Amino acid sequence: MPFYQPPSFTAAANVGRRLAAEFPFATLITQQPESPWLSHLVLLPDPQQPDCLLGHLAAANGHSAALLAAPSVAIFHGEHDYISPRWYVTPGMVPTWNYRVAHAHGQAEALSGAELSALLAQLAAHFEGSEGWTPAAVPAAALAAMQRAIVGFRLRVSHWEVKEKLSQNRAPQDVAAVIAALQAGDGSQQQLAARMASAAAARH
Repeated sequence: MPFYQPPSFTAAANVGRRLAAEFPFATLITQQPESPWLSHLVLLPDPQQPDCLLGHLAAANGHSAALLAAPSVAIFHGEHDYISPRWYVTPGMVPTWNYRVAHAHGQAEALSGAELSALLAQLAAHFEGSEGWTPAAVPAAALAAMQRAIVGFRLRVSHWEVKEKLSQNRAPQDVAAVIAALQAGDGSQQQLAARMASAAAARH
């Protein structure tokens, strides 16, 4: 799957790993002879195995079988927002969109039994916290039936593609002006401003 990646926007694999952990709702794509399968799901880092991601799909979803037979790519989106040309100091600029994205390429393998139970417990703990809901609240027979209706998997990541388009190709005064404009905006704009400021500081 070709990916347009200007050198100035390329980031390291570790950046992708952190982005995926921070924004775990992913788009999973598995290429097939006729057309690709696409699903939207949560993928979390495997606490036991580095560079592996854990997730599950409904067994009724044909993607759950396809992904075990062919390579897949999981796409994670980080902070992103519109950039107005009104914000630049330099005249004659045009609108654009700043964003961060990570592509995790790999092969999935099925999980079952204790590994699937551990995956479901990890998902609950990640979003519920230590005092929240756990799968233990579901009667054992009902939980076993639910687990038969899903396919858990581990995606072994062979390589990452990471792109951070954060105005690195603009003059420092323009970057500063965009950051200031975003800081005056809503929550998502402020998140992007903070990420841009961190990236700008790292370049100096």
